[in-house]
Amino acid sequence: MYIMLNNIHKTVILLFCLALLAGCAVTPYSYEPGIQETVEARAEAQEKGAFLIRASVPGTDEARELFGIPLENRGIQAVWMEITNNSGRRARFAPYSVDPEYFPPHEVAYMYRKKFSKAGWREMEARFSDLSLPRYIEAGATVSGYVFTHLREGTKAFNVDVFYTDKAANYEHFTFFLEVPGFKPDHAEVNFAALYTPDQIVEVNTDGLREQIAGLPCCTVNQAGTDSGQPIEIFLVGDGHSLLQALLRAGWDETSSVRDAEYLSATDYFYGRPADAVFKKSRGGSFSTERNELGIWLTPIRVEGRGVWAVQVKHAIGRRFEIEERFLGVKLDPDVNEGRNYLLQNLWYSNSLEQFAWSATGKRVTETEPVLDFNDNAWFSDGLRLVIWVSGEPVSLQEAQTVKWDDPSSALFEEENER
Repeated sequence: MYIMLNNIHKTVILLFCLALLAGCAVTPYSYEPGIQETVEARAEAQEKGAFLIRASVPGTDEARELFGIPLENRGIQAVWMEITNNSGRRARFAPYSVDPEYFPPHEVAYMYRKKFSKAGWREMEARFSDLSLPRYIEAGATVSGYVFTHLREGTKAFNVDVFYTDKAANYEHFTFFLEVPGFKPDHAEVNFAALYTPDQIVEVNTDGLREQIAGLPCCTVNQAGTDSGQPIEIFLVGDGHSLLQALLRAGWDETSSVRDAEYLSATDYFYGRPADAVFKKSRGGSFSTERNELGIWLTPIRVEGRGVWAVQVKHAIGRRFEIEERFLGVKLDPDVNEGRNYLLQNLWYSNSLEQFAWSATGKRVTETEPVLDFNDNAWFSDGLRLVIWVSGEPVSLQEAQTVKWDDPSSALFEEENER
């Protein structure tokens, strides 16, 4: 009897699976083409030389309707562009400039082929091919279409290079920063203009900035203001728009955190509030929690009209997956200088650095006698603070300048001798 029931059970499961497969085999491909008008209506335009480019990014829901498949499940994000060539010469668009690892349209269609019948797959493949942005733009012509890039939540930052075919070295370079529907970063919730009253704003020059930084607290505190947190070792100078462009160009991702009671009780406070914005840069795959985290506070200091932002960099280590971090807590790299130095290199090599200066006004803590923050994370530091003037527009490595304040080599030399 048991064997008979077991066989019946297996037969039922087999028939169910065959029914599912049969259902998939006859599923037609469908989509909503009208969404395209919505995507194009909010496109941003840039013009350089003889080229005019309009660009827009569909939100997740829009992309599902427009393409008939959930692109985000495969980590894919579509970018729409329209390129007008107003010159008398033929030009070529380079999709590599948008994303060096972009997805060809036939590859995207192939990933989702099992969702549809064979005819449906072919129809989807043909549609993706038709929607793809052409590589060549004839003289006086306009082309439009999509480039399939890697998914990035928040503001979509990408470059576009258009070359003249008769002279490869002659080209125009564009950089776009586009808002994507469906994602609202935490900094969008902050009214920065209302953080300080006019009498709290301190206007200074570069020398005055040096004095102001020397008078700021070394570290953050907990929610109650009773216990010390991690040190503030970085200050960024720039208006909000340029700062966002610089960080996005450097590969930092915006976040949209739920600031509930648990978050507020565990996070760092500076100027009496949690960070105004948090950016993250992860590594090790989507399930890994190894990451650099950037907390940013707008200060009341202004340098020749530009904002000054206090920054704290944390490098999460030791917990490979979110489940470990949830139960065992976040393990941070105790050497906070690593995060500071990393950000300098990161902004420099991403062409976002105008100039920088060192200030020996931080809290010096030796590696042999580390300090515990209010979350019981140990840390040590050489006591150096870094001030970085950021640029929204690209700046070459050679153009970046050094402002001569304090000599970092002396502090580093003393630190090495103490180890």
